[in-house]
Amino acid sequence: MSALALLLMLATAPAAPPPAAGPAPGEIPVDLSWSRSATWDDGLAEVARYDAHRTVYGKDRRFETILITVKEDFDRTRSVKADRTLPGSDLVTVLKLNAISRIQTENYPYDYLTSVFVRRDDPRTLVKLADSSQEWCGTTYKEVVTWEGAPQLRFHSYFDGEGDGAFPIDLSGGALLEEQLALVMRAADLVPGTGYPLRLFESLVANKAAPPVARSMTLTLAGTERLTTPAGGFQTRRYEIRPAGEPAAEPAMTFWIDQGPGRALVKQVTGDGRSLELTSVQRRDYWTRR
Repeated sequence: MSALALLLMLATAPAAPPPAAGPAPGEIPVDLSWSRSATWDDGLAEVARYDAHRTVYGKDRRFETILITVKEDFDRTRSVKADRTLPGSDLVTVLKLNAISRIQTENYPYDYLTSVFVRRDDPRTLVKLADSSQEWCGTTYKEVVTWEGAPQLRFHSYFDGEGDGAFPIDLSGGALLEEQLALVMRAADLVPGTGYPLRLFESLVANKAAPPVARSMTLTLAGTERLTTPAGGFQTRRYEIRPAGEPAAEPAMTFWIDQGPGRALVKQVTGDGRSLELTSVQRRDYWTRR
């Protein structure tokens, strides 16, 4: 082959494909068979109890957290559970997660109730969050509203300088609330060792109403791990969340999810001292008087 022919062949050869990019933000893969499972159609709720820890007034406090997960029809027109279909109703099927905690301190208890509503057909899509705190000084209520234009965090606080108001909260690009993770991690379907970009809003569970803060994080499936808790033994998937660009940093959050079909949240640990460890789980109609 002549030198001229070789040059012509090289000039007309197709360019090499660019190196494969990592997952784009908002593309955390999930296995929707979990949220769509017929288990959620049995008319019961999953009631999971946890041995929990949280730092309050500079001390580690031990208490119980209860996570209740149930399927509901949600009316976006009225922002309530739909027990019946009314004229003008805009219904969507959701999974609702209620997180209930009472934290005792030397002076008085702190009570938190947080309700997270996500679409059953995709737990990454937030429908609503409602959070309330009660303690002897007052009560604060916060609500993430997604059905009246751009999403907002609306609040009613007893603290001076806060009062009643609203902050914008940008949920575009697959952004998640920390409170959603107890559901999203159960549906996650990740490639081991692959880093998935995640824009994550810091926890809204607090008695003050501060502007929502989102951080760029990286989610990875770190491997599998056998755990034994008061609820029994579990073969789990271990998910770790770190600040973006800091692969060597200690995880900001770690989740252990049962590999069985129920995919229970077995354990959760955060870098600020919060933790959950499963003590029992059952399906029951907790709203029925017995």
